[in-house]
Order: sequence, then structure tokens, then C-alpha cells
Amino acid sequence: MSITALEMNLLRRQNLGDSLRRSALAAPNKPAIIYYTTDGASRSVTYAELNRRANAVAHNLLQRGIAKGDKVAALSRNSIEFLVLGYALHKIGAWLVPINFMLQPPDVQHLIDFSETKWFFVEDALLGNVAPVLDKLTGVQQFVQFGPSPSRPAGWMSFDELLPGPTHDPEVLIESDDVATLLFTSGTESAPKGVLSTHANYYAAHLGWSMNIGYSKDDRFLVSIPLIHMAAYLFCTLCLTHQITIVMTQSPQPVQMIELIERHRITATALPPTLYVAMIACPNFKTCDLSSASKFVSWASTIPKAMIDGWKQVAPHLRFYSGQGMSETTAAPQTVGSIGSWDEMPNGDGRWVGWPAAYCIELRLVDDEDKDVPIGTAGEQIVRGPAVMKGYYKNEETNQRVFRGGWFHTGDVMFRDAEGNHFFADRKKDMIKSGGENVYCQEVESVLGTHPAVMQCAVFGLPDERWGEAVAAAVIARAGSTVTEAELIEYCRERLAGFKTPKRIFFRTSMPISAANKLLKRELKAEYAKALQA
Repeated sequence: MSITALEMNLLRRQNLGDSLRRSALAAPNKPAIIYYTTDGASRSVTYAELNRRANAVAHNLLQRGIAKGDKVAALSRNSIEFLVLGYALHKIGAWLVPINFMLQPPDVQHLIDFSETKWFFVEDALLGNVAPVLDKLTGVQQFVQFGPSPSRPAGWMSFDELLPGPTHDPEVLIESDDVATLLFTSGTESAPKGVLSTHANYYAAHLGWSMNIGYSKDDRFLVSIPLIHMAAYLFCTLCLTHQITIVMTQSPQPVQMIELIERHRITATALPPTLYVAMIACPNFKTCDLSSASKFVSWASTIPKAMIDGWKQVAPHLRFYSGQGMSETTAAPQTVGSIGSWDEMPNGDGRWVGWPAAYCIELRLVDDEDKDVPIGTAGEQIVRGPAVMKGYYKNEETNQRVFRGGWFHTGDVMFRDAEGNHFFADRKKDMIKSGGENVYCQEVESVLGTHPAVMQCAVFGLPDERWGEAVAAAVIARAGSTVTEAELIEYCRERLAGFKTPKRIFFRTSMPISAANKLLKRELKAEYAKALQA
């Protein structure tokens, strides 16, 4: 009797759904997810329960016409149901399409239409994001509501209706290079682009983080950033492959996150600096026992000295892993390195993102002609390896441009020193042109962020008649400190070239951030440009 194509496929493929089944077989009674809502209510699910629920939903979707390659969207904050849906889709080869819940209804409509979504899952508390355009979403065949609300729009299903049914794994021929997720980039510089990530991409990213940090099944991982973004989804799938218990919050609330680190003896998490800084400012930061913290990943922005110093006081064994990654490389580590105190920070420069990571990404720094730049010279980071996305959805022109020469052109500018340390300079689009000179925002932030009165800062360009663009900065001061604009400008002038020194500094109590807690510099630029024109 000959072996079938399906049997050969099941024999050796890489599939996210298969990884959950294996974890459920190995650790059936271990908590997979311990979940907390914003008001503190909690519930949990074991690995066996999570796998059974995902299988039941998968069978129900198949019976209702969802097939391999179909797109299924979800607009929701973090929840167990979000991951149940994701794994159900992975098991049948359909695409998970997370939608940013901070988008306005017309933007939601655009992404649903653009992605050709067949089924759309929406959290009950977020119906307002959809209601104004509901009658225009004519391509959606079925709407499903997440959440406990007993009422829902006419014709909508409840997610619970998909839970009764067979709990064995469905068997669908799914290739390792088939798409698992269509995630839209955060759009902090421009309109979101649809990133096509395969099952093999996720496997490569999992292995990359595991090899470079050394996660184990004994870790306890806090997930608070939204699952609608690549980093959160990647780290969840990594944990569920590793048999790690995830402690998940519905949304990132710093006070609650601190409480959960103490309650569950959290060892690991992955957050942008904005949230680590926000936790330091919380009243319970120094009263809770945070000594279990050992492996915290940081990305997306310059690391301020205040962040490292603050956490060192409460978590003596903590190492911060500074890394460089992006949605287009499945949030895999392109570079990574760790420090236990600011004294270990290479060159005292918060732009440091470690060294080239093992396994999943190969990188070069190149000029505008794709020629390698010498040590100490800034160049665009280009990469290749098994974690690089399949491409941008319905955007062949951009794919041809960013994949030219067999390398993915990231748009990130970095430089390296003679010891192999890599430093993030800027996004190409964020670079300031002042008086004919290029100013990298993160270089200025790395200096400003070392001032003892600065908790957080963001540097950006403002229109200027003389210079074209003038360097400006928004600053959140440390609690209890007093500092003036003139003092900070002088501090920078002593450490930077004149054209890099901020011309204006604006003090604030908070920064505009995206759903992924990334700084939105475009909003700062718009706000202060408008104020200066008034």
C-alpha cells in the first residue's frame, strides 16, 4: 500500500497547530494560559483543554465552509479565545488576519475588504469599531462575537457556538511554506502593509529566540502587549511550543502587570521600553517582590538609563535582552545581546541592540547602492534567512523593491563597532535633514536619555525656515526632578555636534503610543508643528 500525499505531509511538516498538539501530549495538565481581564477577573486553560478547543473550532469552521487559504479576521483585545481561534485556523490551513482595535471604522473596513476576509470575529466591547461600516462589509460571510455579552447583532454567531464538536486533530494537507498569518504593520511611519508569514517562518523565529536567550518550560512568561501585533503573537506561539505557562492580560496595565509578576513569579516577558518605564513610575513597583524576573526582552526604541537603573533595584538577577526585529522577519532576533546593569551597556549607548543573532537571520549593513559599509559607518540593515516573510500581500511592486538582490531591505539604519556591537541609528523615514546634514534621532535620544532628570524622550524634526528641519525633543522628566529646557540643550551640546543638538525641548507627562506601545513620533511632529505655526 502506497503512502498518501497527506501522510507524507503530516510526517515532516512544520505547522503551528501540530506544535500545540505535541505540547498537549507532553504536558496535558499544565496551565497553558492564565488570563486576567482589565478588572482583575481571571480564568485559565490547560494545554490539553486549549488543544481540544482549537480542534473543535477547527472542525466547526471546516463544516461551515472555511477551507485552506481562506482569510479569517479577528478584532479583539487579548483573550484565550483569540488564541483558540488562531490555532484552529493553523490546523486547517486558513489565514489568521488580526485587525488593530485602535483603527477607525473606515480603516477597519479597508483592511477587511483588502484582505478578502470571509469570517470576521469581533470582541463584544469593540462592536463600536465595526457598527458604522457593518452594512458595507458585504464580502464577510459570517460575523462571530467574542466575549460574555448575551446580546449581539442580528445574524451574528457567538464564539461559544463553535466549541461543541469533535476534539481530535483535523488532518489537512498544509505545507510548511503555507501562510499562517496576515498581519498588518503598525503603520507608525506610513499606511499599514500586509505581512505574509508562514508556518516555517514561525518555527525559525521560535528557534532563533530559544537559541539566543535559552527559554525553558520552567519559565513563566507575561504577555501584555496586544496579540494583534507580530511580537505578541510570536512570543505566544513560542511559549506554547515550549510548554511554557503564559500569564496574559487583556491589555497592558502597568500596575496590574507588576502585581502579576509578583503573584506568578514571572521570569520572562517582552515589551517596548515605554512599558518598562511606565512600570517604574507605578506606586507598587518598589513594594512588590519582582526578584523572579530574569529574561526581559526590549525593542523598538532607545533604552534609557533610567529604565535599567530602576529595574536593577528591584530585580537583581534580571538581564535585559536588547534586540532588533520586525514583523517582516516574524519578530525573530536579527541582533540580540543582554546586560545586567548600565555599566555593561557597550559605550554607554542605549541604541545598542547586541550582536548578529544565531541561526535565523543573516545581516549586512549597506549603502544606497547595496555595498557593504565599513565599521563605524551607518548603513541600511538588509537580511535573509528562514524567518523572512513570504512577502507583502497584494503588493508585488514593493516586494520587488525590498527583496532585490536576494536580501530583504528593512529600512532600518544601523552601525557597528570593531567588537561587533550593533547600534540602531534610525528608521530611514525618521532621519532628520538639518542644514544638509543627516541627524539620526536615536543618537540624540541615546544622549538625552542619560541625563539623570530624564525618564523618557523622543526626538523628531520640525519644519524650520533656516535649516529645513530643526531637531526637537519631547521629554518626560523623572518624578521629583527639576530640569529646564536650557539645561537639557546644554547637556546635549556638550556631547553632540551642533547640528545634532536639539533646538527645542518640550516637556510632557505622557507620550502618544500605538496599540503595540510604540512611540508615535508622527503625532508629536504634527502637534508641535501646529503649535509653532499658531
